Amino acid sequence: MARILDNFLNRNTNKACHQFPDAQALVAALKEENAMAIRCLSSQIAGSVYRIGKNFNLVDDDIEEIHCDCIMILVDKIREGTYEYTGNKPATYAIEIAKRRVFHYARKADHHTTDDLNLRPDTADEPNSEAMEQLEMLKKLEEFMAQLSEKCQKLIRMKYIEELKDKDVIEQGISQYTTVNALKTHRSQCMKKLVELAEQYRLQN
Repeated sequence: MARILDNFLNRNTNKACHQFPDAQALVAALKEENAMAIRCLSSQIAGSVYRIGKNFNLVDDDIEEIHCDCIMILVDKIREGTYEYTGNKPATYAIEIAKRRVFHYARKADHHTTDDLNLRPDTADEPNSEAMEQLEMLKKLEEFMAQLSEKCQKLIRMKYIEELKDKDVIEQGISQYTTVNALKTHRSQCMKKLVELAEQYRLQN
């Protein structure tokens, strides 16, 4: 946990949040991509994101990536006007994003178990609505992926399916990017598009 906190928290964290007297003020600052507002939001969700990730046995690197992704997704939504302040703290929304992201990370570790479910009578004999819902979600995810550009598909698959480390991708010249930050930025933009496709589907159904 120390490494996560070192990356996202510092001695100025409380001062950062003190600049925003309420959630509405924080949302307004996030819309402008104010650095102190982003730092404040980061500190507000750090503990929850870490706990959620560890509940699914995720490693610190994955938790750090989820932390960054959900902040970027929320800031983009606020800036574009697709997130509206309704009295709830923006941190609450960011944590919900993190929960969905954690699921996709966790399934990587559990895919062997999932493949063997049909061999386990204790689970095969008992329909699990949550498991069925998650399976349907995974099927739709593949459909959404197919709607992305080849570049986005490659970036997402390298990270979440092939499980390649960003540093290795850069060092081996597997992608067109020359820095880890550029790679992460473009992948986050692709993830944003993927999330938007999923949200459009939910609204239509």
